[in-house]
Amino acid sequence: MLRQLTVAIATLIALSHSPQSRADAWYEIEVYVFERQNQSTEQWLKTPTTIQTERAIDLTSAVVGQAIPSVTEPTAPCTLVYDADANSRCAELGAATGANNSAATLGNSTAFSYRYPAQIGYQIGSNSPVSSADGVLLPSSRGQFASIISSLSRERGNRSLLHMTWQQSIRSKNAAKPIRLFAGKDFAGSYHFDGRKITSPATHPPQTLTAESGANTVQLTATPSPVWELDGTLNIYLNHYLYIETALTLRQEGRKLMAQYEDEAGAVTAPKVMTPYLMAIALEQNRRLKSDEIHYLDHPQMGMVIQIRKMSQPSS
Repeated sequence: MLRQLTVAIATLIALSHSPQSRADAWYEIEVYVFERQNQSTEQWLKTPTTIQTERAIDLTSAVVGQAIPSVTEPTAPCTLVYDADANSRCAELGAATGANNSAATLGNSTAFSYRYPAQIGYQIGSNSPVSSADGVLLPSSRGQFASIISSLSRERGNRSLLHMTWQQSIRSKNAAKPIRLFAGKDFAGSYHFDGRKITSPATHPPQTLTAESGANTVQLTATPSPVWELDGTLNIYLNHYLYIETALTLRQEGRKLMAQYEDEAGAVTAPKVMTPYLMAIALEQNRRLKSDEIHYLDHPQMGMVIQIRKMSQPSS
């Protein structure tokens, strides 16, 4: 009898910790990111850090991009993740540009990706909520930072980069999925992902591809993947308390002392000169937050205002 009781208690404990036994906690998140355009003597990274986006939730592409069918070479498959370096390689192999991390289906079997404008405005929202399996992007009017944005925008040197509000389920750190954040100017026409200036655009001319969608044939043009001014992820998870992890990169045009010519062995064969370069400035923080409170993350070149608000479980 005692053994049966022990087994029953252990079963109840296991079920109480099972993901299926309880609903995920849902929160409404509002984020505002701005640039500080001031002089700084601080040295930034020479090359951008790799942004892990394989599991990221992309709520932005559907409202700022144009969905297009995409095709990859059967002998050289490309992973459909929103990663600038990986997508550049995919474009060179003949894949359509700008694939995001959650490819959908068009017609019978053709996946689609996104083509983006040269610049995205800082207000990321839609006229009506845009839902995915992991989150809901809300209209800009649902945000509560209007007075904060107005106040910060009036400060000399500040420039808005991104403002968006969404709802998502927040889970443990191991189960959490980061939110994909990107906005601002696309530097892909002028700079490589690693910051080097593009000097010979004709080296990689656009490729015309053909994608089959049912009975329709669609002509595509592969172009370089976006190199966004603001780019990265925001991960929110629960570990008794709420935590956030930011992995954002702000890109700024500048100049860097670089070698102009190298031989086949990589040795510099000419003096280094000041060359146009796309600087990568990282905002990487891990911080514990309290729900419903407004928090501010500071940085010499940018700032983030964030609020995580409690909400009831969505009906669907």
